[in-house]
Amino acid sequence: MSGTLAGLSSSSCSSPIFSMAVTTSTTSHDSRPCTDTFTSHDPAADKTRRLIDQEMQRLEDSIRVLKSRRNVLAPIARLPPEMLSKIFSFRAAESAESLNPLEWIRVSHVSRHWRAVALDCPSLWGSLVFTRPKWSEEMLKRSKMASLVVKADLTCITPRIFEAVRLALLHGPRIHELQLRAASATIKRLLSTDLESFEAPAIRSLSLSVPRTTRFGTDEGFTIPATVLSGETPYLRRLDLQKCNISWDSSLLKGLTHLKIHDVTVTARPTTQQLMAALERMPALEVLDFQDALPLSPGAGTSDSLPDRLIDLAQLTYLAIASTVPECVNLVRRISIPASTRIYLSCSGTEATANDFSGIMKIISNPRGASYHAEDNVGMPERKTIRVLHVQHEAPVSLVVHGWTNPLPPSEAHVRTNTPDIQLHLSWHYSPQTKVDVIATTICKAIPIAHLRSLRLSHVTGITKRTWTNTFGFLPKLHSVHIAGESARTFIAALREEVFLEAQVSPGGMLGVKRPGLRRRRSAVPAVNFPHLKSLTIEDASFEEHAPVSNPFDDLQNCLMERSERKADIQELHLRECSHLYEENVDRLREIVAEVDWDEVEQGFSDDESVYGYDDMGGYIFGGYNYEQDLDLDLDFGFPSF
Repeated sequence: MSGTLAGLSSSSCSSPIFSMAVTTSTTSHDSRPCTDTFTSHDPAADKTRRLIDQEMQRLEDSIRVLKSRRNVLAPIARLPPEMLSKIFSFRAAESAESLNPLEWIRVSHVSRHWRAVALDCPSLWGSLVFTRPKWSEEMLKRSKMASLVVKADLTCITPRIFEAVRLALLHGPRIHELQLRAASATIKRLLSTDLESFEAPAIRSLSLSVPRTTRFGTDEGFTIPATVLSGETPYLRRLDLQKCNISWDSSLLKGLTHLKIHDVTVTARPTTQQLMAALERMPALEVLDFQDALPLSPGAGTSDSLPDRLIDLAQLTYLAIASTVPECVNLVRRISIPASTRIYLSCSGTEATANDFSGIMKIISNPRGASYHAEDNVGMPERKTIRVLHVQHEAPVSLVVHGWTNPLPPSEAHVRTNTPDIQLHLSWHYSPQTKVDVIATTICKAIPIAHLRSLRLSHVTGITKRTWTNTFGFLPKLHSVHIAGESARTFIAALREEVFLEAQVSPGGMLGVKRPGLRRRRSAVPAVNFPHLKSLTIEDASFEEHAPVSNPFDDLQNCLMERSERKADIQELHLRECSHLYEENVDRLREIVAEVDWDEVEQGFSDDESVYGYDDMGGYIFGGYNYEQDLDLDLDFGFPSF
């Protein structure tokens, strides 16, 4: 038995992988356990194992070579390394904006050939990832002398991340894109404290952003020192500064195609002359975005004393301005933009301007600028007409306007995913004398709506019947209207109003001549307002009758019947969240309109419409509606009964 175990130990248990001690227990005559340990060593067996291991390694190497030779026969392996590396770069670009920006590295784990191609392409490793500092250092080495993309969000910073970004900035001549978001103190340490001067002559895009607030309170912002990018930057095309002050005479403000500056401190705002001079150095500007960065409101007589020079921004595709009305007017009156430029204006009125927005409306109606006169340059194209228009009153002191140039009125989901061609957000100081309908009408008249097809007005109060007809009544292509709020009543009145036709055409072509026995033929124009209206949506409107005013539902019913008789019938009627509307009322409308869509909500009713207060059971009734009864508060919270 002992001999057998000893042979087993020497032959199979003395492996280079593990070592095993074999023990046996025997019992002597005095019943005491006896343990023998065998640790035999056989040089011949060790040599045999080494030879076997070497043979296995050789076979494994041969298998890998065969697999590589087999992979070469795959169709994708026939692609040249240049094309394969281009495919890798597309995959890396997709991963750059994902949650795992290093996901593309998996391509280097597919085969030895793919890994060799990836490692031999330095541009693949140029977009540094600082969320993993160890990887950023390795990528910096593998990128060799390729261009670098440095994007770092340092709002939550660690010492290792800071050090990784600092090392990357030491390669300034290689940086093509630099984007830093951090507290002003952090940006200052990176760009000015640790470096005597930071230069990036090949930079294409620069973005510096300081958060409005940090863990330690409000950040005052960062001022770009003279030692940062003071040299020539001939390739710089994009400049994005948020809460960062810049010298308006800086060489960075030259030759740009995209300029975005937000939240400049009051002391760092430019003068009108400085801003105009900077814009003149950017004739190819495509995007101009200013928020709280315009010259301060000029004092009395200052604006008039300045010479009006019109800056032609012929390549501009997007204009965004957010400031006070006087500051916005001071800019838009000095620039000329193409008719196709998308516009976003967020203007707040001052005590001096009150609710007067006519100055900024000129850039909407006349893209050539407020100082342009028609006789100066005849033949320039007018602004594209708006075909879809949304106007919403956000009580109490703001109005939001969105307009699209889409040829067809898009669906509700389509509108929300498409950027409007015109966006206006206007706010003013509250005053009892402010008339929202006057502001909305002024805006709508300034916007080119000659070919408007879809109109939506939400809770714009005070619109009269005459305003409806004069502003929208004669639009030849308006076929869809959506009204929300109390203005629906005056809109229905405008629909019913007859259009007076001054000209009557006789068969002989004579106008206005009465001849006995001659049958007169009226003009082909329908004698109604909104002649091509086909779809009407009424939302959040009340059909409650208030004497001596006529019944709103009767007005709507009569309006639909009259338009049907005049061959200008409404084909679609949508009713949403309307009060004091019965199901039988809707059934009567279905006899007139081909398609009536109702949300089947009956609200605002009680047996006695004049009842306010408490009913016999103590439930509160407001406007004829018992809210407590509708809640049906029959709840069991599991409390013990006594």
